[in-house]
Amino acid sequence: MGKLDNQEIILGAGEVYMYEVEGALSEVPTADEIETEAHNVGHCSGGFSVDYKPEKYDVKNQYGTIVKSAITSEEMTAKTGVLRWDLQNIGLLSCAKFEVDRTTKMKKLIFGGSGVKLKTVLLRFVHVKENGKKIRFTMIGQGGNGFAIEFGEKELTVDAEITAISYLKDFLAEFSEEMTDAEFTAWEADNPSPKVNTPS
Repeated sequence: MGKLDNQEIILGAGEVYMYEVEGALSEVPTADEIETEAHNVGHCSGGFSVDYKPEKYDVKNQYGTIVKSAITSEEMTAKTGVLRWDLQNIGLLSCAKFEVDRTTKMKKLIFGGSGVKLKTVLLRFVHVKENGKKIRFTMIGQGGNGFAIEFGEKELTVDAEITAISYLKDFLAEFSEEMTDAEFTAWEADNPSPKVNTPS
């Protein structure tokens, strides 16, 4: 029988970058391409989390003992609260159409009901560690799970949920973490490069 495990990863405070992806991609864009002011949708003060749900299939023998397990599918969902109000950014999380009315000089985000294609977005979260190095989470997904906006006594927040999709071959999402020179040296000592035999 299949079994579903759920693991939540909390990343803390950081910057959230998001923009619509159109057309084919052969690889994840570079940090310089993603982490621009135009793509920055706000600072997350600690509410960024990632849910990872692999579906595991256990193969059992005639005695009921597990002899082999395999992951048959993976699901990743990112949840974030951002503090920047921007109708165009909010539109990335839904099927809504963004437009500017030239007559009234008014921005509008129009929700039209069902039958509209979801936007595909690239999401990048960047958390800076105490040593100045960065942890990044990157995924390409869609915001069909909705969002919540709260106009309360505290700062405005837009709580969004985005589910990863297989837009790139062999890629669902990625964590990356920069290493200090000392950390890399220690890792290299424990994981020496394989020796390459060169012809004499």
